[in-house]
Amino acid sequence: MEITRDLEFEGLLIWRIALREFEERTGIHCSDLVYCVNKSALRKLKPVPTKVEEVLIWSLGWATQRWLTGEKADADSIVVDGISVTPDVLIDSVPWELKATYQSSSKPIVENLHWLRQIMAQCYVSGSLVAYLSRFEIMGNWGWVYGKKEEKALSKHPTLSAYKLAFTQQELENNWNQLVLRRDLYQELLDGAPLLPRVIALMDGADWECSYCNYTEECKEANTYGSGS
Repeated sequence: MEITRDLEFEGLLIWRIALREFEERTGIHCSDLVYCVNKSALRKLKPVPTKVEEVLIWSLGWATQRWLTGEKADADSIVVDGISVTPDVLIDSVPWELKATYQSSSKPIVENLHWLRQIMAQCYVSGSLVAYLSRFEIMGNWGWVYGKKEEKALSKHPTLSAYKLAFTQQELENNWNQLVLRRDLYQELLDGAPLLPRVIALMDGADWECSYCNYTEECKEANTYGSGS
């Protein structure tokens, strides 16, 4: 028996995933606005190659969504106020957002502020005060590998949690109004405006984004890397 690594076939698989998942989008999407608008704009103005690990992580989300829903594509996009919102699934006008994540199943959903903003936008454009969220936790209720004995014993096999989220109309409107303001900031950046201070570019509670950003140096050079929100 002879086993060799086939880099050409491996590259073809990665390319096929990237071709499907990272197609060029037009217009302004909700996901451009719930995250750092500096980063969203720089992705279009100064695109960088997608890393292989990013492609593979996205493929996990794509695959588990198709597996759980049985649908081959997302629901149709809904455009309101020039913002395109694409629910994963609509069940009688009720959004169902699916997440596949390495975060622990013990992490409270309320701490995922970017998820909640995204889901509230879906509720706003679909006219629903409720939404469903499923979280496919790849590592279950994982604990730090070098932690205490009881932490090591925590589940590291996949788990699935499902939630029903209920909002008030005022919550949805407040969230949407903030996205509309960020839409204007984002468009100004695309039109050539200077990068924004981090306290404006980021939404509340999103300082963590800077640790996973390809454009940190650009922000530092533009003197925008002040204290976060």
